[in-house]
Amino acid sequence: MKIPVTVSVIGLGAVFRNIHLPAYKSLGGRVRLLSGCDPDSAAREYARRRWGLTVFKTPREMLEATRPDIVAVCTPPWLHQEHVLLALEYGCHVFCEKPLAENLDEADEMIRASDAAGRMVVVNSQFPCMKIHSAAKRMIGSPNFGRLLYLHAWHTMRIDAHTEAGWRGQIARRLCFEFGIHVFELVRYFFDAEPVKLHAHMPNPLGRATCDTVNVICLEFADGRAASIVLDRASRGPDRYLDMRLDGESAAIHTSIGGKVRFAAGIRTRERRPYIDLRFVKGGEAVLQNGGCETVLVTDGINPFASATAQHFSDFLDALETGGRVRAHIRDNRKSLALVMASYDSAESGEWIRIANETRIAATV
Repeated sequence: MKIPVTVSVIGLGAVFRNIHLPAYKSLGGRVRLLSGCDPDSAAREYARRRWGLTVFKTPREMLEATRPDIVAVCTPPWLHQEHVLLALEYGCHVFCEKPLAENLDEADEMIRASDAAGRMVVVNSQFPCMKIHSAAKRMIGSPNFGRLLYLHAWHTMRIDAHTEAGWRGQIARRLCFEFGIHVFELVRYFFDAEPVKLHAHMPNPLGRATCDTVNVICLEFADGRAASIVLDRASRGPDRYLDMRLDGESAAIHTSIGGKVRFAAGIRTRERRPYIDLRFVKGGEAVLQNGGCETVLVTDGINPFASATAQHFSDFLDALETGGRVRAHIRDNRKSLALVMASYDSAESGEWIRIANETRIAATV
């Protein structure tokens, strides 16, 4: 029987409680949660009492005492560089929450440190590991779907005290940086290619000085294929965490994250026939669409973020065992971060941004 990999966690807040903890628990004997640290005494006491976790106030104190195999970084983005570098200093592999860093210079320093330490850094960009997205990916290139031609993604959320609670409400470049990186990762995953140019518009209809609330982004690929992204937190309608429509040569796929109950009845105009649709979805679904015909490919459970994190972390462990590579390793995830940075550059300049040499960004003349 294999000895379980030991994991220590920096940051015992909501991301750890709601995503990382259930993910590690679901992996059973492969993972042993060793310790955690947090400057907040209440968070430490809760983790100690609720889960029996050995807790510390500072990361260095924890690493000195426990020497884990992997450090999970679950702190706000502006602390990621500090905590990743510290974990590498102690010879640990790292599983870091997204976004990897606040800018590309920080990401590059982390890459150099990872190379020097001979340790792997993987970003928890887990959305491609959701069942709905992996099922959609498998359809691309199949006879029923064909080649992926165009992708459209949209997100609508109403800003309130709950969405702005904690450190997220303090981020000035909020919407595309903290959420949009997930969408860029999915675009790159589905197209299996890097876009060659990008244009972004970030109006401010709410007049908020602290963060962006609407992002409209267009991406183009070298072969003419394209993607568009609309991230909307000025909405007063129903929240839709993330919906995507993938248009292929033969059909379309609609993926959605978020539970819903749907009952619909009507007449399909072209076929002139009635239909009834009753659907209950816990955490998300992927639906193959061809005209008026729909086929549910797969659904996700009530917490797709935790289950996808479990799959992503399991892939990380496999790569450590075999010496292979895992999706969203630090060099690869930097490409998604570069698209985020390019979006803000484009919105500020009003120009298309050309993406050259994978992640080196230059303004289009």
